[in-house]
Amino acid sequence: MLPIVPENPRPIYFFGQSLGNDPHAFSVLGDCQSEPDLFLGIYETNPQVIAALPLQLQETVAWFSGSLNRPSPTSRGGATTGALLWMDWNAEWNQTHFGCSLDETPLQCELRIHKPSFAIIHVGSHYDDRNEKYMRIILDQLIAAGVVPILGSKADDLEGNEHVNAQYAELAVEYSIPFWNFWATLDSLPNRGLFPTPDDGRFPGGLYLTDEAAAIQRLSGLQALDVVRRAVMGP
Repeated sequence: MLPIVPENPRPIYFFGQSLGNDPHAFSVLGDCQSEPDLFLGIYETNPQVIAALPLQLQETVAWFSGSLNRPSPTSRGGATTGALLWMDWNAEWNQTHFGCSLDETPLQCELRIHKPSFAIIHVGSHYDDRNEKYMRIILDQLIAAGVVPILGSKADDLEGNEHVNAQYAELAVEYSIPFWNFWATLDSLPNRGLFPTPDDGRFPGGLYLTDEAAAIQRLSGLQALDVVRRAVMGP
């Protein structure tokens, strides 16, 4: 479901503008299902899909041109909250492809090279016991850099009892930031829009999105970005 945007993101955004953040740039912090070809890249590469969007969303697509289909050191297969804060995560790849330094984390590199004003956080929870700790560090670093976080829930419930998504919702309230409840958008889909996986105990209920769920992810992610952009930058 789409975020309700509190007052707190506006001062974060304007602080970021004073630091030189790009108002037309946003970043994605996520795993393989948040890479451009599966997430928002189509809104920069397929004119027919763009033309079919409501005018309001077309305006947001145009506003963020250059970010929607952009690869980044913070959107990679296997990424977790911990990986985004780990200097050695894809270090050689990030250095070669993005100009990251070996002494900076993927998140630090992304903030330096892209200077985003917004960040969609859409990662899983592979190290569930430390996930909240790492997410707090990510949120603190984004806000300190004047970047408005849009914290998204995840599709799967590998940990059971939905407690990671509950943590994310609680953090959004605590930090007074927008919460994109992607989990809730999948209620009507068979198996919640996840491919069934072998019953080997590793991925109960499934992990990867079906094509239908991926389409919902793309559209609801764009809608969330649109809602937050307008609330933060409006009069």
